Amino acid sequence: MADAAAAVEGPTVQPVQVEYDPITGVPSEFNEYLPKDSEEFKRWKASQEAGVSGAMEGLTVGEGGAAAAAGGEGGAAAAAGPAAPPAPEKKGGKKKKGGKPEVVLERNTRNKKKCITTISGLDAFGVKLGEASKLFGKKFASGASVVKNAEGKEHIDVQGDFLDQAAELIIKQFKEVKKGDIYYIESKKKTAYFEEEEEGGE
Repeated sequence: MADAAAAVEGPTVQPVQVEYDPITGVPSEFNEYLPKDSEEFKRWKASQEAGVSGAMEGLTVGEGGAAAAAGGEGGAAAAAGPAAPPAPEKKGGKKKKGGKPEVVLERNTRNKKKCITTISGLDAFGVKLGEASKLFGKKFASGASVVKNAEGKEHIDVQGDFLDQAAELIIKQFKEVKKGDIYYIESKKKTAYFEEEEEGGE
């Protein structure tokens, strides 16, 4: 009977030794899959960034001068160091793009029948989009909500075709928005909404 029990046992398998990350407390290969808003992930990400920047600083400062004098690859790394300042220039580019604030109205169709009026740019005039969407919903007796577009900017969607009424209501309700600031998009062309009236009035 003892011989039969020995034959059934088979080969023994050694357990796998798992090393846990000292910062997060989980195996190292799982660190990148932690929830992005958890404290462990934030600490791990900060230590990773500090480790990479620390290694880069050590490489460019410690070896850059001697290697640049020798004309080796370190000279390329030292030359790459001054290339880093263009990042602030990008920020300057965003400031140029800001220009004159404008409100853009657009009529979109959904499911071939339903129409949605999109109002974007009100937040550039200091208008709170939540309050404005409530106003549009009450005035037009329709659903209105604040939505983020693909670029991450917020705009107001009103269910129904209210392009003309929305332009009039914006001028009447929000005094900081002038007639020249309102545009509408039709056939993928942006046009000033009150263009005809301004020419006739002057």
